[in-house]
Amino acid sequence: MNLEQAAQQYKPVPLKALKRMAVDGLLTEPLDEKDQHALQLLSSIWADEWYVARMNMSFKSDKRALMLAFPDFGKIERYILCSYLPKEHGPRYRVSVRDVANNLRAFFHIEYPEVKIKRIRQIAYNMLRSCRGESRRLYLSLTALERQSMEKQRGKSVK
Repeated sequence: MNLEQAAQQYKPVPLKALKRMAVDGLLTEPLDEKDQHALQLLSSIWADEWYVARMNMSFKSDKRALMLAFPDFGKIERYILCSYLPKEHGPRYRVSVRDVANNLRAFFHIEYPEVKIKRIRQIAYNMLRSCRGESRRLYLSLTALERQSMEKQRGKSVK
């Protein structure tokens, strides 16, 4: 069985995830019986909301909100986006594209195209504008829900 067939059979595991697993050496291509059994288990886990919620709890609330609001963004894109979003408690300041590119070089040891940094910066600016707003509303509502759930968890742990 190839990866495209597996993506059809073992939904909700997406083809992109299957390809990444193959590159990382977690799956062989074509898939053998062990791989198919593992995908059957993985498919069951990914389809169950309870397991997905527990897996997501291992991430900080801000990161969870960003991953839900921007599922196509990877670690680097989320870092860039956060660079342009104001911190909840702290001064507001401007960050240049060159500064973000330098930080990416220093911290992640990668060269990231400035054009892509500018595109993500524009997404952040659009989120901050009140007139534009689906992604901003989504992000703000997700972070508000996360804060409420964290406060409830703290309240339960105190009792």
